[in-house]
Amino acid sequence: MTQYEKNKELGNALFKQGLFREAAASYDQLIATQPQNPVGYGNKAMALIKLGEYAQAMQVCQRGLQYASTPEHAAIRAKLQYRLELSQAAMVPAQIPVVEVDELPTGYDRS
Repeated sequence: MTQYEKNKELGNALFKQGLFREAAASYDQLIATQPQNPVGYGNKAMALIKLGEYAQAMQVCQRGLQYASTPEHAAIRAKLQYRLELSQAAMVPAQIPVVEVDELPTGYDRS
């Protein structure tokens, strides 16, 4: 088993245990081993999303997309794009309608 495969397995095991920060660190090693392989970027981005670190996840996705341009990378390209959009959406503040000071929005009934 190569160092790349070991780092990927370790990162995936940590991720499954909910140890997202540790998984992200393992995926950093994965990226260091093969920096032009987009898989490490996709995995790290998902760990960062789980940590709520959306801005960093967006950066990781964008870097990974630079290496996901070949036909054999179509699946990881789609995952990176989805994770990028997910992170972007999470960065948008919630739009809460304010009707009147003394009124609740339509559909909000707590009686």
